[in-house]
Amino acid sequence: MRMRKKAHLDRRMERQSARLVERPEANRGRWRELLDGCREVRLELGCGKGRFTVETAKAEPEVLFVAVERVADAMVMAMERAEAAGLSNVFFIDGDARALDGWFAPGEVSRVYLNFSDPWPSNRQAKRRLTHPDFLRLYAAVLAPGGEIHFKTDNRGLFDWSLFQFPKAGYALKQVTRDLHAHGVSGVMTDYEEKFYREGKPICRCVAVKGETLSARLTLTRPQPEHEAAVWIYRQCFQDVQEPCVGAAGLEDAADYAAWRAAVTDEAVKANTFIALDSGGEMVGAIRVRREAEGPWEASGGQVAFSVRPDRRRRGYATEMLGLALAYCREELGLTRVLITCADDNAAAARTILHYKAALEDREADAAGRPARRYWVTV
Repeated sequence: MRMRKKAHLDRRMERQSARLVERPEANRGRWRELLDGCREVRLELGCGKGRFTVETAKAEPEVLFVAVERVADAMVMAMERAEAAGLSNVFFIDGDARALDGWFAPGEVSRVYLNFSDPWPSNRQAKRRLTHPDFLRLYAAVLAPGGEIHFKTDNRGLFDWSLFQFPKAGYALKQVTRDLHAHGVSGVMTDYEEKFYREGKPICRCVAVKGETLSARLTLTRPQPEHEAAVWIYRQCFQDVQEPCVGAAGLEDAADYAAWRAAVTDEAVKANTFIALDSGGEMVGAIRVRREAEGPWEASGGQVAFSVRPDRRRRGYATEMLGLALAYCREELGLTRVLITCADDNAAAARTILHYKAALEDREADAAGRPARRYWVTV
């Protein structure tokens, strides 16, 4: 429901100007300076009328709270609430959450609150949901190690969808409940939340903890002797659909596992082959990374090649696997950019590559003479 225009909005906003951070990018890496003795910085996206922000800030005066709200009519009420409570540890930003990494330095935020965000129910609008992997990875960029996202919603569909997204972006889940107030009020409520509680509507809540890697579902590892069964099942899945195992260094033609593993782990080979294992130890993907920053591969092939097991596709594994590989390129190989190619008609691979803000350089024929796209990804 659209909020009605508040009377004298401009004058009310002017009176609260000291609380509104006009240029949040100027505080990047320096937010704690706004509060003497600041213990940590927390962020709320979509603070609405500010009840949750103000009540939580009152209880923890040594914590700096930064609330983001794009609806001025709601934000002015939140700022007035903070003023009435005499709080000096609450500030506000009028802006788009997509700019977070320009406002906060890496690791500067300890906690992100997402309270009753717009569910954007249409599948076409999924990328606008604040728990979409694009946003979750953005939060990870500013969260400290072990930082948390506290997520509450009355929308069961959004909640169940989000529970699937958090691990894809590298978060571990805890405190998952689909009826937060089943045994009485638990924690500080928002205005919406109190209304839903009175109506008997259950509230869903969870805490997502930032992990050490970009995926909480997958592990990238070099092939080991104990992985033989998983790798051979992976190979069989590709043989069943008569597809090559891209990124697996000729696995489909290997005579036996020991010979293939010896070939891909040979230090003389100028590329590393990784297998992607899920939490159950199943191999869901393969990815090969050339260790050289430059080489003849630039003329045709790319630096990274990958595939996902046919019966495990459309679950986000390719995106997670590529993210882990790009992190390896940056942190272990010291690369600043990576060339990735895909067949010109492989829309799924192109979407995966573009997820990492890839720039299309050109379209050229690959080694087999087939049209291919060449993308550069800055890491």
